[in-house]
Amino acid sequence: MKHNNKIWIVDAFTNKPFSGNPAAVMIVSDFPENAVSIAAEMNLSETAFVKPLRDGRFHIRWFTPIVEVTLCGHATLASAHILFQENLVPDNQITFDSLSGPLHSKREKDGLVLDFPLQKTGKQLDTSVFASALKINQDNIIEAVESSDDVIVMLKNEDMVKQLSPDFAKIQQITTRALIVTAASKTYDCVSRFFSPRIGINEDPVTGDAHRKLAYFWSQKLQKMVLSAYQASPRGGILHLQVQGDRVFLKGEAVTVMEGIWKA
Repeated sequence: MKHNNKIWIVDAFTNKPFSGNPAAVMIVSDFPENAVSIAAEMNLSETAFVKPLRDGRFHIRWFTPIVEVTLCGHATLASAHILFQENLVPDNQITFDSLSGPLHSKREKDGLVLDFPLQKTGKQLDTSVFASALKINQDNIIEAVESSDDVIVMLKNEDMVKQLSPDFAKIQQITTRALIVTAASKTYDCVSRFFSPRIGINEDPVTGDAHRKLAYFWSQKLQKMVLSAYQASPRGGILHLQVQGDRVFLKGEAVTVMEGIWKA
């Protein structure tokens, strides 16, 4: 069946092209059966498919090039950006129905805010296996903790995080989904990188979902509810986090870099 859907590429968590995290956004009347194939063709970490339901409410699904995922922060930000850009929202509020429940976004003067569920950390883990996968000495790891289907590994300093050249095959063997590596920062409250070869993403440039977990982790460490974060991938991206009860508000900017028509 031939389609004729508009599709955009948006750089999320940035205010300039070719930085932040790119996501494809397609607005559909029905979700395509070949969504994974479309995501593979786009060859970005995530492609979001957005189905209008009624004024200000949409159904959203996210796909990597190999699998559907239950939540994606940067592709949600990108989707909200497109809906506002195309004047498809009656006011400054959006609700997305998703596999992770209702997600909310609002437009403010200095960016878009995502309202996501906060994810608490779990049990402490043996750091030796992560040292091997990250190709660093074990004594450079302060701790490793479970966070839902990810693991947060805290290193001694931000330079170690930025200089990592991990073994992706080993990361794929030892993770359920992803490894989030983080450290305190002099410029921000924290820096991080996100490695997830298990779902087809060796390194994600800027990961909103990971910051649901980092927001809880660092709010406990620093005893503060408002945090600034930098994801230190080669593209890089800045997030502003606010913890309120069992929710976290992620604020960032986005910029459209491509618009086209999907015909296949």
